[in-house]
Amino acid sequence: MKRIFSIVLAAALAAVPAVTLADEQTSLIFGGDSYAAGQNAAISLPVSRDAFAAGYNVTLAAPVTGNAHLAGYSVSVGADVGGDLYAAGFSVNVTSSVQGSVTAMGNNVNLTATAPIPGNARLAGQSIVVNSAVDGSILAAASTMTLNAPIKGDFNFYGETLSFGPNAKVDGRVLIQAPKEIAVPASVASADRVTFQQLINPDYMGEAGKTAGTFMSGFWPLLWATVLWWLLLFVVGAIGIALLPKVVAGLETAAASHPFRRIGLGLLSFASVLGLVPVVAMTVVGIVLLPFVAIFVVMACSVAYLTGAYLVTNRIAGAFLKVDSNAKRLGVLAVALVAAGLLTMVPFLGWLITLLLLTFGFGAMAVITMARWSAGDRAPLRAPPAAAVGGV
Repeated sequence: MKRIFSIVLAAALAAVPAVTLADEQTSLIFGGDSYAAGQNAAISLPVSRDAFAAGYNVTLAAPVTGNAHLAGYSVSVGADVGGDLYAAGFSVNVTSSVQGSVTAMGNNVNLTATAPIPGNARLAGQSIVVNSAVDGSILAAASTMTLNAPIKGDFNFYGETLSFGPNAKVDGRVLIQAPKEIAVPASVASADRVTFQQLINPDYMGEAGKTAGTFMSGFWPLLWATVLWWLLLFVVGAIGIALLPKVVAGLETAAASHPFRRIGLGLLSFASVLGLVPVVAMTVVGIVLLPFVAIFVVMACSVAYLTGAYLVTNRIAGAFLKVDSNAKRLGVLAVALVAAGLLTMVPFLGWLITLLLLTFGFGAMAVITMARWSAGDRAPLRAPPAAAVGGV
């Protein structure tokens, strides 16, 4: 749990300006990984582990020891990558060496590094140009592709037009799927290693080049929708901090100890809230109330997520500074929301982190709720029992 707390705080320290300053870059270095986001996102310092960058213009300008994950309208890889490269954008240009495999998608994808790529290359786009030698194999889907480099492994091409430069050579097998047969020079591969399959629907391969455009057209609306959702949660949290100081203090106290116990209680609370939907739906009257129950479930989960993100970040922040004013609490809240949103995007672990924050928030809210109910229930129990009727 402490490791999760540390990740949340560290990932959020430089993330808040990204909400308000869209034209500027937000960057973070944590645990050897480097993160960058903004209109012009650039990795400009050497990265000891992995690099992550997203924005309109994305540039890798410093070497990365591990893997590089880049997404933007224009993606430029101008520094060495020690591991694998994952790049997506309208235009993707790789001019430096990659020591692992390359996975790239874009309207235009260009591999022009002078050093060979030791791994495989997986490419998709409207136009692909490969001038970099590949020690592994190449899987490519494109409307138009130019191969001008040696390939030690196999070469599979799905598309319309394929041309070969003077440096093109394939040591493995060649599989070509296209509307019309494409001749492969003997200098590239011998005829016994070449297989051609005619595509029944030529328009299918044309969709490969449109993939990047579809991705980018939906990226920015999704980004701004996420930002608006963060701002809404921030407003709700700010109102709670200002108008419910005793409740906020109680939540902070509940989160100060027994984190795993809070998560366990939160799982039960979360399951109980979700269980309201099928329970209400089983009754005739409940069907009428089902929309209101669904709204309640969404609101409860949103408040629990907001509470969990704030409490986790507040606990970490308390180790470095004293959070003793509403202004500081608002700062912690802003950092918490942005960090939680960024962590949600982490492959494989994002949903688990979100679930932990959600259940932790439910658990803290359940603790203070049960404490208040218990105080009210204890008073009648402490009263002397009523006199038995009829001597019974």
